[in-house]
Amino acid sequence: MGKPTFPDATLECIDQTLESAYSCFIEYSKKKANQRADFLRRIADNLEKHCNSIIETAEQETSLGLVRLEGECSRTIDQIRLFATLAEKEKWKEISTEAAEPNRTPIPKPEMYKANHPIGPVVVIGACNFPLAISVVGTDTTSALAVGCPVVVKSHPRHAQTCELLADLVNQAKRESNMPDGCFHLVHGESHGVSTALVSHPRTACVAFTGSLQGGKALYKVANARPSPIPFHAEMGSLNPVFGLPFALKEKGDKLISAYIDAVNLFAGQMCTKPGALIILEESFDEIFEQSLLDSVLKNESLPMLNSDVLQNYEKTSLDLAQSLEIIAQSEIQSNNTKGKIRIFKTMAKDFLTRPELKAEAFGPASIVIIAREFTEMLAVAKSMEGSLTASMLVSENDKPEASVLFPLLESKVGRILWNGFPPGVMPGIATHHGGPWPATTDSRYTSIGIQGYKRFIRPICKQGFSDLSGVS
Repeated sequence: MGKPTFPDATLECIDQTLESAYSCFIEYSKKKANQRADFLRRIADNLEKHCNSIIETAEQETSLGLVRLEGECSRTIDQIRLFATLAEKEKWKEISTEAAEPNRTPIPKPEMYKANHPIGPVVVIGACNFPLAISVVGTDTTSALAVGCPVVVKSHPRHAQTCELLADLVNQAKRESNMPDGCFHLVHGESHGVSTALVSHPRTACVAFTGSLQGGKALYKVANARPSPIPFHAEMGSLNPVFGLPFALKEKGDKLISAYIDAVNLFAGQMCTKPGALIILEESFDEIFEQSLLDSVLKNESLPMLNSDVLQNYEKTSLDLAQSLEIIAQSEIQSNNTKGKIRIFKTMAKDFLTRPELKAEAFGPASIVIIAREFTEMLAVAKSMEGSLTASMLVSENDKPEASVLFPLLESKVGRILWNGFPPGVMPGIATHHGGPWPATTDSRYTSIGIQGYKRFIRPICKQGFSDLSGVS
């Protein structure tokens, strides 16, 4: 029996789907808090019951490996239950009130009441590298459902079967909890035209996108070119620079270099927070540094990439870099039809500063060592950086004067700063912020990971002069 195929949604199907989501918006948004919480908990329970088949299907489509997918499945289930609690307690409404002052002079003051409300039908376009946690049942979908927004998910064509399986479990929970049918739908689409139609549809109130800078920019333009522009929350490209200060590298260079290479190669570099650049001073780039870097690369295994498209793009990106940059370390294991080699490139800071194309994300296990002649040149590199999700500082006690100068520059460039650490693999929590200035995201005020992700799908409404006697709620 062959692999199931899922044809692209037609324009008629997209129209019917979004009309269905729109028609049930008021009904779904007015469901009691415990009803939406029950819906989400049933989704989590269904995932838990079918975890083995979900992981097996995702492994066949993505080559991420059982250990990674088991962890991602557990994380996703826990995350859904957190959003169920959010729905139940309704703290997301952030209610504010002001008492009326009818006798105030010269103008009476009316009663004021402000609370957050769901924004409307949300379109979710998920990631290729997280088939569970940033997909059909990921943060985007479950946070939107928690606050009362119907959701239409576009499956990722490289793990469409996994998406279909997850959608079946959501639909089962939808029926079991008596939710309106339009509150959740899945559509398939290999063609970019499907995403364009979803974003441009007049019933779409908001979009959450995770993917490439090229795709995100194109759809962002569509969202803003509509007769009524809508919020478009995209996570796109991120270099995630690491700044290694000299005393830190001198005192614990082997440990830090090894951790850097581990971060570059984590899940074959297919992480949105993979360090794409290590910026150091020329005094740190000696034979000991180079040998430690080479040793760390050689002890790491080349890992399978998500699919042939991702591998081909990585090979092309690496080839383009190799034409103008020196490869100073490369894994010896030969690439096959699924594995990507670790490749570490080198450039001088003065050259990096004149080549804006080097600031773009290379999706895969590649990174660039940028060598600054002096600290002022390192600062110039920091100033030139585009927005990123993260930046890291490798610092020793004697580096703190320089770190205090570097830190405010990084604050203006990223959404998360790490002190003597590396960004991939962070677990979502109450303080997690997964966002950053363009091109990391389209709006650096919001996070696409963690419990605060729901804030993308609400808007405040103020009611003036209402009272319990109005009979309107």
